[in-house]
Amino acid sequence: MKYLILGASAAGISAARAIRRLDAGGKITVISKDERIYSRCMLHHIISGQRSEAETRFVEDDFFKQNNIRWLPGREAVTMDVVSKEVQLSDGAVHRYDQLLIATGASSVMPPVENLGRGKQVRALRNLEDARDITRLSGGTATAAVIGAGLVGMDAAYALAERGVKVTVVEVAGHILLLQLDIRAARSYEQLCREHNMEFIFNDMVASVMLDEQDNVQGLKLKSGRTVPCGMVVVAAGVKPNIDFLKDTPVETGRGIKVNDRQQTSVAGIYAAGDVCESLESFTGRIMPTPIWPAAVRQGWVAGSNMAGKPVRLKGNFAFQNSMTFFGLPSVSFGTINPPDESFRELVDDQGTAGYKKVLLQDGRIKGAILQGDISGAGLFGALIKNGIDISGLEHRIFELSYADFFAQKENGEFYFK
Repeated sequence: MKYLILGASAAGISAARAIRRLDAGGKITVISKDERIYSRCMLHHIISGQRSEAETRFVEDDFFKQNNIRWLPGREAVTMDVVSKEVQLSDGAVHRYDQLLIATGASSVMPPVENLGRGKQVRALRNLEDARDITRLSGGTATAAVIGAGLVGMDAAYALAERGVKVTVVEVAGHILLLQLDIRAARSYEQLCREHNMEFIFNDMVASVMLDEQDNVQGLKLKSGRTVPCGMVVVAAGVKPNIDFLKDTPVETGRGIKVNDRQQTSVAGIYAAGDVCESLESFTGRIMPTPIWPAAVRQGWVAGSNMAGKPVRLKGNFAFQNSMTFFGLPSVSFGTINPPDESFRELVDDQGTAGYKKVLLQDGRIKGAILQGDISGAGLFGALIKNGIDISGLEHRIFELSYADFFAQKENGEFYFK
């Protein structure tokens, strides 16, 4: 059996592990645009100097040799023929497959801002080369601007501030981390960031990048007319799945590749996992991309298992979970962070600088939670949300709950939710 995996990040590597575990003799080939294996979640730590490039690697140095896997780095898929089951690569080589996994990830979106594409000191933060460039460029300027205050934007801003660069973050919304935190938790980070040489401009957009005659970045001009002097720009305006090579194929796509709960695409023998695909998010019931590392790992494992002949369905595709730490303050969020309608009940424990916790309830079940500062109960809240456990009657002590309130033990010693 010939297994071909396009992509060597969380989903691709997880699938390769699953296949090799189930099929000791199959021929596995992994193809990646990246020259090295690394965690994208740690790229900002390279910029800040908290980790080396080697420390972002998430597999053993001899992973491919140990698992008898052929790895072809530095190349990517350009076309595909689903009838002949062949993929043509950027180096001209053609590879045939019996089972194919598309785990090509996503690329940064560059918004239609005047001069953004011309500026020599404009970068996104998506791959190792970006992290290297941002690190190098930060050594030649005292000021930087970040477009977008989502998790990637804040990671980049934090890393640059740690390097001593004065950072201005421009965000179209009213606070940072709009998808991860409510305004109360976001404000705590904003205050901390301002104490560490960072500035925020909310409810505004970038109109153009100001350049000199050699296309060096001089600053940003905003829609409001305000200007932001800076020597470099990091763009964090979202991502788009890498699916261009599927344009003339019958593989069904929307925002990303459409898959079922086995990570199968619309074409037999072809699977997709990670940022490149969209799937049914089990908690919200919405079709969405896969934005977090653990979800990509699970999807890769499911895809690999099915490719190797073991039927497995994805359970608990709970993608709405985030964790972050900026300047020593940790936060975790799950599910819905703001009540969408009156059917939701909001319970809050606000201890000021000592910590902040919020839980959203609907019909006796927790639909979302934010913990900031003291995050010791995060694991329990995540389990209660993902398993849909009814906590009716326990609301009055919701911030004092423990696993003991929900688990019982079978005669064989196994624990289960009551």
